[in-house]
Amino acid sequence: MRGILLFLAAMSMTFLHSCGPKTEGPVPVCHLLVCCRGYNSGSTFLVQDNWNPAHDYRDIAQVRDILQKIKDAGINVVSIDFTNPAQWEAWDEYGKMLDNIVTVCHEKEMEFLIFIGNPAAWRMKFWNGIAGKIWDKYAQDPSYRRYGFGDDRPLMVVFLPGESFWPLWENTPDEEKDNLKKFRLGTCQVNDPIDPCPSDGWGYRNISESSDGAVRFCSPNSGVPPKDWARVDAAEWERRVEWALGAKEYAVIGSYDDTCDAIHWGISDASASERSVHINPSTVNDPFIYYNIVKKALTGK
Repeated sequence: MRGILLFLAAMSMTFLHSCGPKTEGPVPVCHLLVCCRGYNSGSTFLVQDNWNPAHDYRDIAQVRDILQKIKDAGINVVSIDFTNPAQWEAWDEYGKMLDNIVTVCHEKEMEFLIFIGNPAAWRMKFWNGIAGKIWDKYAQDPSYRRYGFGDDRPLMVVFLPGESFWPLWENTPDEEKDNLKKFRLGTCQVNDPIDPCPSDGWGYRNISESSDGAVRFCSPNSGVPPKDWARVDAAEWERRVEWALGAKEYAVIGSYDDTCDAIHWGISDASASERSVHINPSTVNDPFIYYNIVKKALTGK
């Protein structure tokens, strides 16, 4: 009898661990860019065994292939880039992309979070309305990522550095941020150097981290403003990934496919790219090299 009870207890603990959010750090995350395929500019991605110049998140078969590659690399949480207001306004075009990713996260036992835009440019009130829609439609989904580490709120990332976001937050009336308050908000470096605060570290250029080291971001693109962008070599990318994995809570590993800001590490052939920031001469002939570095660091394979 005692043996049966011990077995049942062990099974119960295993079930709880597998179903609940990971709370030991760091949790690997990567961004997904669902729009802006024009910025591929000759770079192609391996999707369903084809080198695809404009992969499409409206095609759920492509979504399954892309998310499986991310999962195989050891990442089970994706941040879906819906930072452009047009994505919310043209919902008939973009909503299916988001819904397909959510569906595939269910299928593959992955988690997702939503990355929203700049409240300094489009007002906090606008993004608060979007946060309300996310809360109602997505944040209650069992696959929506909750922060963990003692904070059970759903996680959302904002496309603005903390040093700009929080003063704006303090000057915003409560009724214009009531939905945003329901989320654990992360912030990120954009096109200028920053003095990091505790909410930073979620991206979106070069490398960065929160002031307390809880969250670290790395990408294979150097520099902060676009004039400094360049594709780092394999050794530097390996160093950056290992550095990010030294975070206490979250390690944000660039974007799988963001060619717009050149922070992608997915299986991509840049040999025909028209953008110099997609190419490092020492790696351009190996489309798998940046992906394999991530996979080895996270899975040992």
